[in-house]
Amino acid sequence: MTINTNGENPEASEHSSAAWPLMALLVVAAAVLVAIQWRRPRAPDPFVGLALPPIEAGGWLNTDRPLSADDLRGKVVLVDFWATNCHVCASHTPELVALHHKFRDHGLTLVGLTPESEAELEHVKRYVERAKIDWPIGYGAGFAFEMMGITGTPTYLLYDRSGRSVWGGHSLHGLEDAAVAALAK
Repeated sequence: MTINTNGENPEASEHSSAAWPLMALLVVAAAVLVAIQWRRPRAPDPFVGLALPPIEAGGWLNTDRPLSADDLRGKVVLVDFWATNCHVCASHTPELVALHHKFRDHGLTLVGLTPESEAELEHVKRYVERAKIDWPIGYGAGFAFEMMGITGTPTYLLYDRSGRSVWGGHSLHGLEDAAVAALAK
């Protein structure tokens, strides 16, 4: 190894000076990739633009009579597809209760649908009571799940007054902003 008079290794200096153009090239390439990705068209949201399905269920809790899509026409509606054995559903329930209390007087209607049958009704009732859910719950709603292609819980769909979904997902992230926007129209 050769060391010059100022104490530097000339081979190390050559390697480090050659690395700077390479680093600059990598930074420029990364910036170009980010710009391309940013301009790329976004995939359509699979939950947006769907028509409100038939709200059919084997039975109902927290309502005097079965709900229909006609009952919900002209309203901002959040449909909560859930199940009592869904731990994520249970963890989201307090936030849904708070959201319902915050926006029900402003026109937000919440409807819960579970595929659980009448044989599981006592379990569903205990869950609804324990969670302090006071919005209509349709049980035995497997047909609605099927019509919407819902294969996992929780799934949330927010419909505007025209009956088209404007927001959806498996978490509550972004729901409040979407609800405010739908209620403002």
